[in-house]
Amino acid sequence: MAPSFFDDAGYQDVRNLERSSNMDAADDRTLRMASLPVDGPLLDALVRYQQAYLSHAEAGQGTEALGTAHTEALTASGLDSRKAELGTAMLRAFSGRRWAAWKLQDKLREVEGTSGPQADELRTRLREELTKQERATEALARRYGPDTLALLRAREAELLDLHTRMARLLSRG
Repeated sequence: MAPSFFDDAGYQDVRNLERSSNMDAADDRTLRMASLPVDGPLLDALVRYQQAYLSHAEAGQGTEALGTAHTEALTASGLDSRKAELGTAMLRAFSGRRWAAWKLQDKLREVEGTSGPQADELRTRLREELTKQERATEALARRYGPDTLALLRAREAELLDLHTRMARLLSRG
C-alpha cells in the first residue's frame, strides 16, 4: 500500500510497513492508532479482570450475577471500564484465533495416523486452514503491535484457558 497522507505529515506513531494493496492492513493500521498500548502490567491486570469476572460469574446465575462480576472484576484488576473493554476485545481476538488453531492441530494429530485418499484430503485441508489461522494471528501484530503479540503468545495457554471458560459461561444461555 502506498504511504498515507499522514506519513508525509510526520504522523509516524504507527509506521506503515505494508507495501501491498491489502486493505485489511490499512484498516488494521488505522485501528492500531485507536487501540490500547499493552505492556506486561496491563496484561496482568486484564488477566486478573478475567479471573475475577469468571470466579464471580461462574458462582452466580442470571444477569445480576454478570453485572456484579463485572463490577468486582474492575475492582480486583484496578482497570476502568474503557481499558477493560478494549483489553478484553483484544484478548478475544487473539484467543479466538489461537483456540481455532489449537483445535485444528488436535484434529490434524488425530488424522495423522490414518491413511487413504479421504484422510489425505482432510490433512491437506486442515493444514491449509491452520496456515490461515497462523497468518491471521500474525496479522494481529499490525493491529495491536508486535510487542503486544509477543506478550500474548508468551501467555497463550493461560489466555486460552480463560477464553474457553468465558465462552462456556456466556453460552450457558
